[in-house]
Amino acid sequence: MEPQEERETQVAAWLKKISGDHPIPQYEVNPRTTEILHHLSERNRVRDRDVYLVIEDLKQKASEYESEGATFSQRHGCFSVSSVLSSTIRETGKIKATDYTFEEKIGVLFRLNAESVSCSSEN
Repeated sequence: MEPQEERETQVAAWLKKISGDHPIPQYEVNPRTTEILHHLSERNRVRDRDVYLVIEDLKQKASEYESEGATFSQRHGCFSVSSVLSSTIRETGKIKATDYTFEEKIGVLFRLNAESVSCSSEN
C-alpha cells in the first residue's frame, strides 16, 4: 500500500487536473477522505484510458469507412456519405448525433437525399 502522504499528493494533483481553472473544492484531509478520493481518481484514470481507446477505435473505423465509401463512390460515380458527414462536422463542430438539433438533423438528411438524387440521375 502507498504511504498516506503520497496518496494525498496524488489526490491533490487529480483534483487540480479535473478542476481546471476553477479552485479545488475544499475537503477534509484525513485517511478516509483521502482513500475515497484516491479510489475515485484511480477509477477515473481507468475510465479515461478506456474512453481514449474507444475514441481511437472509432477514428480507425471512420477512416476505414471513408476509404470504403471513396472506393464505392469511384466505382459507382455516387456521393460519399462520409463527405456529407465530414462537411457537416466541419460546419457545426458537432460530432455526436445527440449534439445536433432536430433542424440540423433534417438538414443533413436533405443534403444526403439531394446528393443521392443527383447521383442516381447521373447513372
